[in-house]
Amino acid sequence: MSHVGRHYDLTVDGRELRIVVVGQEYGQRSTLVDLKARAAMINGSAETRFGKRNAHMAGTTSILRLLLGREAGADRHGETVFRNHSQGGHIFDAFALVNYLLCTALAEPPRGDNAGKGASSREMQRNCGEHFRKTLEILEPTVIIAEGQGVRSWIGSPLGLGRKPGARYDGPVVPETTDIAGRRVDVLTFNHPSAPGQSGWWGKSPRSKYLKRVVEPTIVRWRRRVWG
Repeated sequence: MSHVGRHYDLTVDGRELRIVVVGQEYGQRSTLVDLKARAAMINGSAETRFGKRNAHMAGTTSILRLLLGREAGADRHGETVFRNHSQGGHIFDAFALVNYLLCTALAEPPRGDNAGKGASSREMQRNCGEHFRKTLEILEPTVIIAEGQGVRSWIGSPLGLGRKPGARYDGPVVPETTDIAGRRVDVLTFNHPSAPGQSGWWGKSPRSKYLKRVVEPTIVRWRRRVWG
């Protein structure tokens, strides 16, 4: 199941901000993972310092910091939800992590903190598309972050996004827009934080090239357009 943070329904400077980060599937061996168990996993990651998180959750940390108008970094103060740090709350409480697939088929088992390699069938992908759309209609996000080019390919049909644009490595990504429950929602697609290759496991460091050249300028431009 999804993780929905206890502060998911945010208001920032008088504007609604509901962040949904979309992953492909749950790449671990655990079965029947409910909302409570999923939240416990995310909270466990929040309790560790940035450098000890896996690349996926470290990269998600950087994305959330940027969406909240902060610089990417490894300091704990930058990971609090509220400006008044004494109010507590971790930024992992301020978003929803929604996997496109509610089921998992693994071609390769997980290794350490890394997820296993998925091998879902077309039938699984097709059936879960309807569930995915309904989940978003319930959550009513104001911005969707697609983590991975494959994820963007999968969500294109249920979100009516059309053809997937090519990946960028040298500058900002152009946001796409969709309609969910009568509301215009922006979709930003980035390479997965733990993807190898040209983006190079970018989630591991708040100073990685892909983060600085693609993720950060994309989100800064998006915030400027939305917040002015």
